[in-house]
Amino acid sequence: MHRKILTAALLMGASGVALASHCPLDAKAIDQALAKGTVPAGLAAEVKALRDKGMELHNAGQHRESERTLAEAMRKLLAAR
Repeated sequence: MHRKILTAALLMGASGVALASHCPLDAKAIDQALAKGTVPAGLAAEVKALRDKGMELHNAGQHRESERTLAEAMRKLLAAR
């Protein structure tokens, strides 16, 4: 029984680390898309603000909310295509 609980706890901890490392990759993808210069200025400012907020959340340890915010920024970029 203790072994199952320990295994579950380790898996949850490992998944948190995996999610935490995903945020910088999303931010980098957003930066690369913005660097191409094909996004209208108003939208670029909105996406950059979401990207910055997402990384602030990431740095504060709020990874789930960070991923949601970064995903919203990426959806806006995709919709602008």
